[in-house]
Amino acid sequence: MKTPVKALLSTAEPSSIARAPVPLPETLHASASEPSSEFSPEDLKAQFRVKGVLMMYVGNLERYQGIDLLIESFAKVLKAEPTVHLVVIGGNARDIQKYREQGRQYQISSSIHFIGSRPITQLKQYLDQADIVVSPRIQGNNTPMKIYSYLDSGKALLATNLATHTQVLDSQIAQLAEPNAIAFAEEMLRLIRQPDLRGRLGKAARAYIAKAHTYETFSAKLNALYDWIDSDLQAASAASIVVS
Repeated sequence: MKTPVKALLSTAEPSSIARAPVPLPETLHASASEPSSEFSPEDLKAQFRVKGVLMMYVGNLERYQGIDLLIESFAKVLKAEPTVHLVVIGGNARDIQKYREQGRQYQISSSIHFIGSRPITQLKQYLDQADIVVSPRIQGNNTPMKIYSYLDSGKALLATNLATHTQVLDSQIAQLAEPNAIAFAEEMLRLIRQPDLRGRLGKAARAYIAKAHTYETFSAKLNALYDWIDSDLQAASAASIVVS
């Protein structure tokens, strides 16, 4: 019998603290030093010996993205569902090191995998491997570009219940959670334990994109959606393209 969700969520604490792809998320890099479009993505479930659900985050690891919230929530979830894994794609070396250390503090390093940047052209092939995609953003006004790619993937999406998401998302196409670790972990567990719900949300999300956000519609709105860029992107080298 499953341990009640809320009883588990309060216990995890750190030990010492043929349609063109719609949009491209933060910090997936396309550069001369990266593999060509023929690069074949690794089999993540095989590589990390995933026996249960695979969750995925794609994007940069800046504070506003809610990575602290994601890791704390995930640590709580692992108390209840220890076979779940989380793959994080994106981020610079400094931020990856920071959050790997946080994973060690929560004693979850074997279940959370920071694999760095991957070619934009392979985004769909990575998303195809996920069971759940997440956007734990805690700040911002505009909808993250990755949301459209997430929806187009047909995978269940978990996002914070904030205007940055809800101007596009609702409960018909995504699982929404309040931006605190207990609430976010509770909705993670709901999706992990209910494959029918995951399937229903993923199917509805893809249908929504097909109807309301074709590539042509997206292109027409692109300038309005790209009205901000964070400071670290402005300093990116000319050899690398970083898209938000």
